[in-house]
Amino acid sequence: MTDSEINRDYYLFLQKSFQEFNESTVRLQNAFNSLERKFEDINRELELKNIELEKTLAAKDEMQNYLRNILQSLTTGVIVTGLDGKIETLNSCAEVLLGARQAGATGRPLGDMARELAAFAALPQTGAAETKLRIKGRILEILTSPMVSVSGSSTGRVFILRDITRMEKLEEMAKRTEKFDAMGELAAKIAHEIRNPLGSIELFASLLLKKSAGEDREKLSHVITAVRSMDTRISNLLMFTRKQKPLIRELRLDAILGEVISFVDGIIRQNGIELETEFDPDNITYVSGDGEMLKQVFLNIILNSLQAMPGGGSLKISSRVAEAPGQAPAQAPGIVEVGFWDSGEGISPGNMKKIFDPFFSTREEGAGLGLAIVHNIIDSHKGSIDVESRTGSTYFRISLPLVRVEAAQRGGGRKQKARGRA
Repeated sequence: MTDSEINRDYYLFLQKSFQEFNESTVRLQNAFNSLERKFEDINRELELKNIELEKTLAAKDEMQNYLRNILQSLTTGVIVTGLDGKIETLNSCAEVLLGARQAGATGRPLGDMARELAAFAALPQTGAAETKLRIKGRILEILTSPMVSVSGSSTGRVFILRDITRMEKLEEMAKRTEKFDAMGELAAKIAHEIRNPLGSIELFASLLLKKSAGEDREKLSHVITAVRSMDTRISNLLMFTRKQKPLIRELRLDAILGEVISFVDGIIRQNGIELETEFDPDNITYVSGDGEMLKQVFLNIILNSLQAMPGGGSLKISSRVAEAPGQAPAQAPGIVEVGFWDSGEGISPGNMKKIFDPFFSTREEGAGLGLAIVHNIIDSHKGSIDVESRTGSTYFRISLPLVRVEAAQRGGGRKQKARGRA
């Protein structure tokens, strides 16, 4: 093959190679352009997905905050524990009921917050359960149920706590009132049957007294005294049995209490009692009621306190404005709580539920109607009375509907101590 032929073949080979190279370059460029377009599409799609994901996360955070706000705003306590019995969640109401804080409670055993609650949680429970427990001075209704995951497995327990202290006391008062009504009807019939012959006995004894002398006269005097004493007790019994209708008017509470305190001041000092009064110095409270009846209530409770301190002691009388049960804080007017605290011998647990019962008395000479009459008067004023006691301390709390509060011009209340003579 000649050189010209070789050169011609080489030229044709190069020309073909360049043509194939150009075609490959075009295909590569087209592939790169297609890949670039796909990459741009993927970027746009990722950007849209990111936006959707951010919206989803924001909605999730918003929902979590919403549910958290609901949980913290509940007026019932909520506690969530894990399978190990340690606290995972504690809402604001549960913090108040148990006297704990979320930060300090999380991760701790339930027993650290309340042993009573832990004892209930330790009982074998296959499903929901409920009970009533007294925790930190409150009566709580406890409901518990297992917390179940989406897969159906148990992840812990949920405890619902509801403060029913006032409700229990109101129910106890309602039962007590029903018992009073039944006993009152019977007592009224008996009292009338006894009072008629007693009147005749006193009348005949008085007539005989005028014609008698010496020892007979003395015996007749004893008969008349005994009949009158019995008549007084029957009068108290009838006062208890009758449905008392108070003459309602607006009363200044500290004035009513002041009159009663002035009336018993001599007795207080004579018995060596240290008296302390604590009223709101900035406000004057007004209640709706019968002044004489309320004086009788306060006097009976004070006298009961003095009888519980035969060797002297301390008596504190206070008043404060509070919210009525189930009342929102912004609502008005609320209630006034009048407290009587004494350092006496206290009331035994066995007698606590009997002290308002008619004819119940721990003193041999007592008729057992004083506190029963107090209960009836307070009930007729649409109020409530309850008592707390332990050895060396008794506290009576009377709640009355509040009419209004007036700012004191020169201090409407007082806080003072007065020590009596032993």
